[in-house]
Amino acid sequence: MIRNHDLKQELSNMPEYFTIDELVGRLLVLEKRQRDNIQGNQLVKISVQELDMEMEKWFKM
Repeated sequence: MIRNHDLKQELSNMPEYFTIDELVGRLLVLEKRQRDNIQGNQLVKISVQELDMEMEKWFKM
């Protein structure tokens, strides 16, 4: 989902004349960047000790 503010900013950076394909391309990139930012903020954070224990499980034979 694209925020109104970000859409306005992106449109202000567009040249005076552009094609629909150029607009759609920029909108797709903008949406992907925002989606990646949202997902990045929702990552689960664990302590170093928890990570060490998980890695031991992964590499245990």
